[in-house]
Amino acid sequence: MTHTLEPWMPVGATKPKDDIAKIATEIGWNRLEIDRATQETTADNLVSNLTASDIVVHQFPSYLSLAFEENFQQAVQETGAKFIILIHDFEPLRLSARQDSDREYALLNRADGLIVHTTEMAKALNIPIPTFILGLFDYLTDSQIPDRNPSQNLIFAGTLTKAPWLKNFPLPIKVFGNLPRKWSPADLAPTLKLQDILPQDSAPAELPDGIGLVWDTDDTENTHYQTYQRLNSPHKLSLYLAAELPVILPSFSPFADFITQHHLGISLDDLSQLPLTFDYDPIMGKKIGHALRHGNHTKKLLQELEQFYETK
Repeated sequence: MTHTLEPWMPVGATKPKDDIAKIATEIGWNRLEIDRATQETTADNLVSNLTASDIVVHQFPSYLSLAFEENFQQAVQETGAKFIILIHDFEPLRLSARQDSDREYALLNRADGLIVHTTEMAKALNIPIPTFILGLFDYLTDSQIPDRNPSQNLIFAGTLTKAPWLKNFPLPIKVFGNLPRKWSPADLAPTLKLQDILPQDSAPAELPDGIGLVWDTDDTENTHYQTYQRLNSPHKLSLYLAAELPVILPSFSPFADFITQHHLGISLDDLSQLPLTFDYDPIMGKKIGHALRHGNHTKKLLQELEQFYETK
């Protein structure tokens, strides 16, 4: 399992990759560290211990150059090992006119397998190789989740750049995140209460009682963050569920049916439908939260992967 080292990244930016690497290690996988500060474009230093019986799951993108990604894939496959790409985000699906999108698609096509968020993402990519579905990202924490009390308070935790709707949101909401450079505090609705970013490993326990909002919109014609929500598994959704909080997400999200059928929240066509009430099942909330905090989704996925390639 690859794990990109990038200590200068903002708080929380590496949490999904860190968790997957940690879970993989717990169930017997080796960790292949890639240091962004020192890694050359060539990748020979990363494959010297590989054999043809190995499976390499690469957490993509590493945010090194595309030349590195191509060289790394080739170097792994020349050893005879299987090269599986685990997609965290795939920029050609959410950014217009991306300069090197053809090369990024070529990487996927040359892989021996793909791990994607949802079946919807698999269909959008339409890559004719073995494809595995992660579903919800796990969210590891050792912190004790407090006993939750029902609350109508709205919460948003995440990247504000993808949520320009917050500027004019008319309802009271607590927002955990950094103000983007282009946003002026004077332009924000008085109902928005900006909070400090929480430590990611303890955030599920430190979030207050309330309802977590999962809602991205676009502020330029070149971004497709809202459309991307038809395909992806938002990490903030996993955060709220790990915190045992109810959630609100778009009706077109791949997880809308899961959330409503399990009484974990509600889906909306538009934020103008707020405020509203809905049923929440705290017992199911505890069950799902426990699974996410203990890495159950990733463990199941990696076991499925091992079984599949053992028969090949």
